[in-house]
Amino acid sequence: MVTEELREYVRECLASGKARDLVLRDLLSLGWQEAEIHEVLQGEMPDVTSSTRLAGLINITSSLALPALVGIILVLVGTTLYLWNERLDLSNTNTQKVREFYTQLAQSQIAFTDAGEMVFPDEQEFLSQKAAYVQDKNSFIEADLRTMQITLYEKGVAGKTLEILTKGKEGSWWETPTGDYKVLGKSVNGYSSIGNVWMPYSIQFYGNYLLHGWPNYDDGTPVPQGYSGGCIRMSTKDAKVVFDFAKVGMPILVLEEKEEHKFGALTPNATDAVLPPIGAKAFLVTDLSSGETILEKRAEEKFPIASLTKLMTAVVAHEVIYLGRSIKVTPNMLASVSQIFYPDVGERYIGMDLLYPLLMQSSNDTAKVLSGFIGEDTFVHNMNAKAASLQMTDSQFADSSGISASNISTTYDIAKLLQYIYYKRPFLFDISKGVAFENVGLIQIGDTIPISDLKNVNEFIGSPDLIGVKNGETTAARQTMTTVWNIHTAQGDLPIAIIVLGSEDRKGDTEVLLQWLKSNFSVL
Repeated sequence: MVTEELREYVRECLASGKARDLVLRDLLSLGWQEAEIHEVLQGEMPDVTSSTRLAGLINITSSLALPALVGIILVLVGTTLYLWNERLDLSNTNTQKVREFYTQLAQSQIAFTDAGEMVFPDEQEFLSQKAAYVQDKNSFIEADLRTMQITLYEKGVAGKTLEILTKGKEGSWWETPTGDYKVLGKSVNGYSSIGNVWMPYSIQFYGNYLLHGWPNYDDGTPVPQGYSGGCIRMSTKDAKVVFDFAKVGMPILVLEEKEEHKFGALTPNATDAVLPPIGAKAFLVTDLSSGETILEKRAEEKFPIASLTKLMTAVVAHEVIYLGRSIKVTPNMLASVSQIFYPDVGERYIGMDLLYPLLMQSSNDTAKVLSGFIGEDTFVHNMNAKAASLQMTDSQFADSSGISASNISTTYDIAKLLQYIYYKRPFLFDISKGVAFENVGLIQIGDTIPISDLKNVNEFIGSPDLIGVKNGETTAARQTMTTVWNIHTAQGDLPIAIIVLGSEDRKGDTEVLLQWLKSNFSVL
């Protein structure tokens, strides 16, 4: 349904002379529905093309010296390198700077986590971390997206409180991330080639997410009111206050209202059904809504996990790479193991498209191409850093594909990763089932890989209660599998994960565990 907020935003954009195509692009990136945007655009003033603005930009850039032009494409914030060009080939980029950038990203804590707790940060965990900073007399920045206020703490004592004007739209793929972060870099006037805007007094706290003053276009015109692309926007005057206060490495706490979930409950039946023999060396049946273990075998023991590794590969790719960019495939990216999807050497592939063969076909080549955006070593470093942030203390990643026997984990740790994906990156489960999104904001999916032509090699595809799935197999790991199911109870639905490691029949073992669950508890 078209809201008055959307109409007003479009009116302000068009009245300021902004082209319709740019209005459409910006609103898509903020999570609005394309049909609603077109409906509003059709009822507003005549079109304004972007040609005059483009000509103006050409005139501006043509007068710049080469170093200044490079500065528009690659914006340095402290020692941090922004890689926001949509068709940037990283093979021609300063490798050391790229690695420094992504190493810094890995040092930013993605989210609060605790065993048995939901992965997204709740108010109590936020307050506990805040209390710890206060007790230790740390200086830090608190961004409360519920009250839309920023508070500056000097040596544990609350000081100035400033207003947050906008944030990322709730529920969109660019919703402002919550958690415990650090100041990674600062820029007096950063430039985003994704949004084509200048961002005064920018403070980077995670990936492409920043806290900054009100952005403006090249001609100095401020952007209209509305949701951001995930960044925290303030008035430029207030942003300067925060900018002057912030130091690289200073903690930034970001809290948002927790999304309400109405889950069901498992009620045991009067009689217990016997569990048939399970061939898997380890397995776990767990409730992702609570973290409660329902049934397990050797759940704390470490085993090779094969291509279950690619779930972490997908998470890291989404969080440290702008997947709207394309990458050119080089021969050294390709694995020697045969694949269903064959990337062509010399071709360019959009990052978001690559997630499909990665999760649907377990393509090792695709994993290598994705890690090639920043280099395999740096990518794997980020995988292990992400695992640490999720408290996957018994996990280790050695490559992006899962081929190595040194990719090890426990069923308990894998459950933490599944819980994170369920709450924070659920579209990865959709992709594992082959759900084809037409676009994600500005990113058109399927432009470089025909998604509908890909065969899905995961089991249980087509099962109506399947939420997500990933399988794997190597000589060392034998067969492995994770599945997440929507289990219906009288009180509501529950997301139940079933994980098997070291199996000779992953599908059969999973079916036995799923049937045991349904036989021992009252489910609809």
